[in-house]
Amino acid sequence: MPSLRIAAATLGLLMSAPSFAGEQGPLPLPQAVPAPSLFAGHFQLAAPDGATVDSDDLAGHPYGVFFGFTQCPDVCPTTLSNLSTALARLPKASVRVYFVSVDPERDTPSVLAQYMSNFDPRIVALTGARKAVEEAVASFGAVARRTDLPSGGYAYSHTAAIMLVNGDGLIVDRMMAEDGPDAMAARLAALQRATAPSR
Repeated sequence: MPSLRIAAATLGLLMSAPSFAGEQGPLPLPQAVPAPSLFAGHFQLAAPDGATVDSDDLAGHPYGVFFGFTQCPDVCPTTLSNLSTALARLPKASVRVYFVSVDPERDTPSVLAQYMSNFDPRIVALTGARKAVEEAVASFGAVARRTDLPSGGYAYSHTAAIMLVNGDGLIVDRMMAEDGPDAMAARLAALQRATAPSR
């Protein structure tokens, strides 16, 4: 599908560079930042109920991916809250957004299940072994960097965008918390329409 890939490449040039979130809000870009990818990466992770979600099985279906962690103080809960409001305005939308925890040591299935009960059920939390999470982060061209805190705990600076993937496995859009629910709803609806089979 040359024309589709050319269109995606053009969109990729227009999309802004990745943004990052940290303990005190947006952080400056790290020195070595992966270039935004046009092609979705791969993940094989587990939902809180133990079900395995393999991105290979999502071929033909639009979805979103957001990397974060439950102890994120601001960006993650704000993004997920705005996303939940957006999805509530699309009651018939079947698109799923996968919240991939970059902190699998603390974000156990039970912790994720409790955390996600605050948000729309179409946002599905995923976790797995550290290696599997790191492979997912890298394959999507995202960043998640641990920072040890003076208190003895730790936090992560991470890519703050929700990546929207169409049915052809292309990252066609990126949404931020500050886009707000209205814009998020419009872009999710556009993603689903673009992937819907023609009649």
